[in-house]
Amino acid sequence: MTGALPLVARFWPVAPILLAALVSAPPVMRAQDRDRPGRGAARTAPAPESEDDRPQFLRLSRDDGGQPQSLDTSIVQYHGHSERGTRRGREALQVDLVAAVHLGGDDYYETLNRLFTEYDAVLYELVAPPNARVPKPGRKPSGAIGSAQQGLTRLLGLEFQLDRVDYAANNFVHADLSPQQFDAAMAKRGETWWSMFTRLMRESMARAEPGRGGDVGVGDLFGLLFGSEDGRQVRLRRLMAEQFTDMDVLTAAFGGEEGSTLITDRNAAALAVLRDEVGKGSRRIAIFYGAAHMDDFDQRLQADFGLQPGETLWLEAWDLREPAGRR
Repeated sequence: MTGALPLVARFWPVAPILLAALVSAPPVMRAQDRDRPGRGAARTAPAPESEDDRPQFLRLSRDDGGQPQSLDTSIVQYHGHSERGTRRGREALQVDLVAAVHLGGDDYYETLNRLFTEYDAVLYELVAPPNARVPKPGRKPSGAIGSAQQGLTRLLGLEFQLDRVDYAANNFVHADLSPQQFDAAMAKRGETWWSMFTRLMRESMARAEPGRGGDVGVGDLFGLLFGSEDGRQVRLRRLMAEQFTDMDVLTAAFGGEEGSTLITDRNAAALAVLRDEVGKGSRRIAIFYGAAHMDDFDQRLQADFGLQPGETLWLEAWDLREPAGRR
C-alpha cells in the first residue's frame, strides 16, 4: 500500500511532462520495433457552451457537489465543401477532430472502435517509418515517453491506446512524421528533448497558482495509503485529471506562432494526408490525435480548408467515481 505515496511524490513534480505524454506524444515506432508483438461507461453528450464559443477537446465532469466524475474527450464535427467539384457542384465534406488521451477505459476504446467504422478514412498519429506494420498489442514501448505511458497504465488501472484501438481496420491511414522526419524537424528548429522539457516546465511554473485544484490533500494521501486498490487508482486518476484539463500549458509551450515539432510540424504532416484523402474522394474523415493537437487543428481546418465547427460529442475516457461502497 505505502508504495503509492513515493510514486505520487516522484510523479507530481513532472506532472506537466506526464500531461504531454498522455495528450500529445504517442510512442515512437522505429525500425527495430516493426516486428514486435505488439470501467467507466463511455457516453456521448452535447458540449456545454464555452465562454468564447471555441471548441473544447478535454474536460473534467463533476457532480452537483463538485466531485470529479469523469475525464472526457470530445469529437468535434467540421463541415464544409471539398475543393474538387462535380457536375452537381462541390461535394459536402465532414472532418471530425477526435481528441484522444493515450490511456483510457475499456468502454472508451470500444466506443471509439465502433465509431471509427463510420468514416471513409481515419487519420491516426504514430511517429513510425514509412510502410511500418500496424502497432500490435503488447509490443515494448520505445523511449522514455512510451515507458511512462505503459507505467501509468498499470498505476491508474487503465488500458493503453495502442493495445485497444483497431489500427488494422481498412480505413485507418497513417498521418504523421517518420522518426527521421521528426529528428530532422527538431534539428531544423534547434530543438532537443531537453529544450522541450524546459519549455514545458517554464510554462507550467509561470501558470502555477497557489491553492489550484490538483494539490494532494490529507484525504487523498489517506486514501492512497490505506484504501483498496480500486480506491487508490481512482484517487490517482483524479489527481492526474485535475492537471490534464489545463491545456493552455501545452498550447503555450508548443503552439502559437513559434510552434514546435511535437505539435505544429506533425499537424502539418497530418493535414497533407487529409488533402490527399479528400482528393481521393473521402468525404467523411476523422483525425484521431492527442487532445493537445486539437487547438492547432481547429485553426487550420477553418483557415486552410474553410471548414466550420458544428456539433460536439463527449466520450468518457476515465471513470473518476468512487468505487461502490466508499463514502
